[in-house]
Amino acid sequence: MHDAARKYSLDLNLNLIVWEGLPDGENVRDYLEDNRLAFLDTARTVMGQPL
Repeated sequence: MHDAARKYSLDLNLNLIVWEGLPDGENVRDYLEDNRLAFLDTARTVMGQPL
């Protein structure tokens, strides 16, 4: 759970986006979505709820 939460929180920090910019064709929501979903899936698994 720690790794998933860390990746998502680093994304939310937005420093990478501010300093390096987004990949071409991506918006902030798209950029955050993969790690957000990974974090939520991991949290559900840890809490014993089905995906």
